[in-house]
Amino acid sequence: MLPNPLLLPARTLTGEGCLLRLPEAVREFGQRGVIVHGRALLGGGRLAQLLAAFPSGAQIRAYRHAGGEPTLDEVESLRGELRRDRPDWVAAVGGGSVLDLAKAAAGLADAPATAADYQSGTPIPTATLPFVAVPTTAGTGSEATVVAVLTDSRRNLKQSIRHPSFMPRVVILDPLLLHDCPRATLAAAGLDALTQAYESLVSRYATPFTRALSELALKGIVESLPPMFDGDRAAAPRLLESSYLAGLALSHARLGVVHGLAHPLGARWHAAHGLVCACCLPAALRFNAAATAGDMARLKQLIGQDFAELIETWLRKFGLTSPFKGTPLRETADIVRETLASGSTAANPRPVTGDDVIALLREIF
Repeated sequence: MLPNPLLLPARTLTGEGCLLRLPEAVREFGQRGVIVHGRALLGGGRLAQLLAAFPSGAQIRAYRHAGGEPTLDEVESLRGELRRDRPDWVAAVGGGSVLDLAKAAAGLADAPATAADYQSGTPIPTATLPFVAVPTTAGTGSEATVVAVLTDSRRNLKQSIRHPSFMPRVVILDPLLLHDCPRATLAAAGLDALTQAYESLVSRYATPFTRALSELALKGIVESLPPMFDGDRAAAPRLLESSYLAGLALSHARLGVVHGLAHPLGARWHAAHGLVCACCLPAALRFNAAATAGDMARLKQLIGQDFAELIETWLRKFGLTSPFKGTPLRETADIVRETLASGSTAANPRPVTGDDVIALLREIF
């Protein structure tokens, strides 16, 4: 019934304003910390408020992520800073890119090899630097996983690294942080979370435990994302918690061919991960239909409508434009190879061949 091993964050704090409980949450780790953040933390003076909440003896440094998908070079840059002036803990406050950047840098702070080596398969040693995750978007679920997805700009390769010790020691879910999230980001991130909930539900590695998490996440996202997109901030707590549950599910059950495709496509078309997943999802639903008929029937009962029809409706409602439509498909052989090599593709409920990947790509493009 349970995943083996079962890996969960040691503590999860929820509620409006709980970002300011970060000083209390990290007290046991020490007085010296680094807060890795993105643009979202600068809005409304939140970074200044957070820094002011620490006691006078604390030594806190802020490190801003430049934006975009996290690269190996950025991980090395942050690792260098952590090694030069070793903190007692690292906290990430931002979207999935910020969380993955900080998770990888903190996780590899004491590791001897390069991030590129670990992305290429070198065994990762156990992390010793405590990591705290505070998401400002409801999408990637990175706050609940042992995974960091990184881009190698030189090889045009987007691939994850993972280790059980990468699981955050503390997660802080503050729905106030979603209030200033741009609507386009909210929609794309929400569809990423929905894709993760769907793929972890139908994954060949799913267990009763992960299925329960996936179903809670699916129902919660379906009922909270549209009102949140329309400006109803009361939906923020449920959307944020549902994304977190999807992260817990995928961390144990893995994903599917949508994410197998999303990494090579996102690396080459430089599109936001959530948008890429949203645009690949309809084709994957049709591809998996025969293998997932029972799950889809149960899901229809759970959310009160056909899931595939819901996705098509949402893509129109949210005004998401595919970055692939009208562009030529290129580097097909490499995309097929990377998709088939992905652990996500291996978890897909229907086996995926090279010809299947080509057919999916033609449909997506």
